Amino acid sequence: MENENNQQARSSNMMKGVLIGGAIGAAAAVLMTPKSGKEMRETIRRKSTELSTAARERAATLADQAKEKAGDVGVMVNEIGRTAANKVASAAEQTANVFQSMKRAEEGVNSNVSSTGTNGASHERSQP
Repeated sequence: MENENNQQARSSNMMKGVLIGGAIGAAAAVLMTPKSGKEMRETIRRKSTELSTAARERAATLADQAKEKAGDVGVMVNEIGRTAANKVASAAEQTANVFQSMKRAEEGVNSNVSSTGTNGASHERSQP
């Protein structure tokens, strides 16, 4: 998952570089060619529209990818949460069983002590 995120980040950075480099190259080409002011403005307007459209399309693609990844992460978090909840419930049940066993054992010891006394002998006194 982390590799996939790193790969997407590199791809995104590369796309940004291509777009920025393309914009700079286009601007340099437009500014370096001898054209009239009217032609220059039209060329700049057309190129900026093209770049703007390309940037919007790329942003929409990245947004769709982000939504998809967020959905995948949500599913994974839910699965992890369910697993953790099941483990906690199981541990709680085991703990309750241990306490019940200890309580039963304690009640058994207490009932033996009360019927035989503290040292296990009966309460009868010997007559002289």
